[in-house]
Amino acid sequence: MSVKLIAMLTNNDKTVPGAVDIFEKNKMTKADCWGFKDIGIELPDAKKLVEKMKQEGKTTFMEPLVESEEECLEAAQFAIDCKFEYMVGMAFYESVAEKLRGTGIQYFPTCGRRAGIPRMLYGTHQEIIEDAERILSCDGVHGICLSIYRYKDGDPEKMAREFVEKIHKPIIVTGSIGNDERLAFVKSLKPWGFTIGSALFDDSFGHFEKIADKIDAILGKLED
Repeated sequence: MSVKLIAMLTNNDKTVPGAVDIFEKNKMTKADCWGFKDIGIELPDAKKLVEKMKQEGKTTFMEPLVESEEECLEAAQFAIDCKFEYMVGMAFYESVAEKLRGTGIQYFPTCGRRAGIPRMLYGTHQEIIEDAERILSCDGVHGICLSIYRYKDGDPEKMAREFVEKIHKPIIVTGSIGNDERLAFVKSLKPWGFTIGSALFDDSFGHFEKIADKIDAILGKLED
């Protein structure tokens, strides 16, 4: 499968309560990539959850919801302490890239002007693309995140098509992929991967008894 689904144990931009137990009950899914946020979970439980994910052969992703340089550096330390393999989706700073250098953590910051909670994306297509190019030129940045369906200054899908035509580094799509139509569009873009969080905990893709069943059903749609 060329597009990676990153199953996030998050809802409404927070790690869900009981994330460790939820993972244990759903770890049999075919999804190889799992993650969560640094909000809603304490460091000891976060370390335990990352360890359990790795024991099951999963690749681990941290997605902070912070913007200031100080907060991003703190999030980077959290990722280092927990031994995550990827840190994705937060504001870019060269100091964070420097802090992560040599740790083995892949750094995928977001691009464009963002504001609000959840973070909405603003700017022209060209401004977003140029910001991505600026970020990706920094040593220590391995890829970029794009919040397609949180784009507010135009057609999200038109912006995304132009973005993937111009950006030739790994792209992770984040935010609000909650139905089959959006999933099909993201699949057509062929990004490196995409995150699904809140949609795992509601009926966006239909009702399933287990989260693992929903994840596997979504993976099946990627194979069609």
